[in-house]
Amino acid sequence: MKTILVIEDNREVRENIAEILTLAQYRVVQAADGKQGVELARTVVPNLILCDIMMPELDGYGVLHIISKDPTTATIPFIFLTAKANVTDFRSGMDLGADDYLTKPFDDIALLNAVELRLRKGEQTRLQQHVDGLAILLGSVREPTSEQPSTADTYPSVHYRKKQVLYAEGNFPSAIYFIRKGQVKRFQTYGSGNQYITALAGPGDFVGYLALLQQKAHNESAEMLDDAELVAVPKSDFFNLIDHNPDVANYFIRLLADDVVEREKRLIKLAYQSVRQRVAEALLMVQHKLYPLDATLTNGRLPAMSLSRETWSDLVGASTETVIRTLSDLRTEGLIDLSGGQITLLNMEKLARLRR
Repeated sequence: MKTILVIEDNREVRENIAEILTLAQYRVVQAADGKQGVELARTVVPNLILCDIMMPELDGYGVLHIISKDPTTATIPFIFLTAKANVTDFRSGMDLGADDYLTKPFDDIALLNAVELRLRKGEQTRLQQHVDGLAILLGSVREPTSEQPSTADTYPSVHYRKKQVLYAEGNFPSAIYFIRKGQVKRFQTYGSGNQYITALAGPGDFVGYLALLQQKAHNESAEMLDDAELVAVPKSDFFNLIDHNPDVANYFIRLLADDVVEREKRLIKLAYQSVRQRVAEALLMVQHKLYPLDATLTNGRLPAMSLSRETWSDLVGASTETVIRTLSDLRTEGLIDLSGGQITLLNMEKLARLRR
């Protein structure tokens, strides 16, 4: 089930759109203004955004500008809803990165056709980025030839077991890794063996590049959260690509920048948020990173998350007992469901408000 965020200050128009989309088997999240829309876009990370242009405080152009600068939301397909139809307005929106326009008033068919088209193109783009992540690294944007084998032939996948260590803190790097399947946690060890999880990674992500670029020993470890399939690109090949391919170099500069920003945000939240806020933050982060909303839903529910109690504790930065007690409180409040060691989010909007 795809999730669509509708940002529209006119309640009647917003609810009519939501009703049509719900009947078409989409999950709909509604925002009554631009500021709320930006917050929900970051929290829910929908598959598509429908946004009115003329709104008080923050208009549609401002919404698009903000979400296009955020790595979490930058690739979400975006459709403007507008009563205006002149060339200047269209050009302004397209220059900012809008994917399409729907001019009011529009009928049900026009709405559903536009949504279906943008979701299809967005899915194609996402899958292409996901599958071709390794190809971007290797510069293999051309079709394989007899002289140029495919990347899969050059660097075959290696299977790893759950809890198997990919690399350890203090070891010197020999390769960069691309995740084809599975989940990986990056963490640092401190004190009496306690862990601080620095990042989570899933299919389509790279791990191990920080130490390579710094040409230093790893300052963190990486371990499989479940059975996984990874591709290792040797250090020498990686540097050859960085040195001779500006696109690859720019790609990893962006990854490094995003990594630094995300770490700073997490450290600030660990320092100033309550345990309850940090638990909500961890739940939303894991859902977005490892269990995306476009996964197949069961009975209309989000995919259940399955991590060990120790992993949740390391993510939150609190004792296992404290985290379990907080999760139980959230279950009592109807925000999550706990069953057999799995967690299902029942109300992401309330969890997002809780973490503030």
